[in-house]
Amino acid sequence: MFFRIKKIKGREYAYIVENSWKRNGSRQKVKGYIGRVYMPNLKHDVNFFKHFNIEDAEPYLQSGDFAKIINDLAEWEILRHGISKDEFLIDLANARIEKNGKKVAFHINDGFMCSLTLRNLLEFRAEGDEENDGYRFARAFVEAGIKVPQEVFIGLFGKLYREL
Repeated sequence: MFFRIKKIKGREYAYIVENSWKRNGSRQKVKGYIGRVYMPNLKHDVNFFKHFNIEDAEPYLQSGDFAKIINDLAEWEILRHGISKDEFLIDLANARIEKNGKKVAFHINDGFMCSLTLRNLLEFRAEGDEENDGYRFARAFVEAGIKVPQEVFIGLFGKLYREL
């Protein structure tokens, strides 16, 4: 599955698309609507640890809850791209991003931050194959448009395997 952007009446909308192979070649089938796409530019290139006044990553990662750290990362990306919380309803606890009651997606860092990708991150579960789980976890961050610092990724991934 991947995301496809369609332009309708000059506005861009994101959809989830799945490929299926037929005799005549590849066919695409729309699996779901993501929402209107907004493409904010990077406005504040601030370090994750400086933004949250974190001196040492270890205590933060060990004491922090998995969902709280994911929410901190999403909040940090929202701040970096200057996305207004007055204009958009951004409820990270329930993984909802809306504008005037309608779904939206932010196209940032080669990914789409939307309700679906945030939910995928918050509900991510390891399946037991460490290499495959690491790849899937990294892909979930890329799909959500979150550039996670390496030490935070390693700490979060370690938390996943401690829960097994």
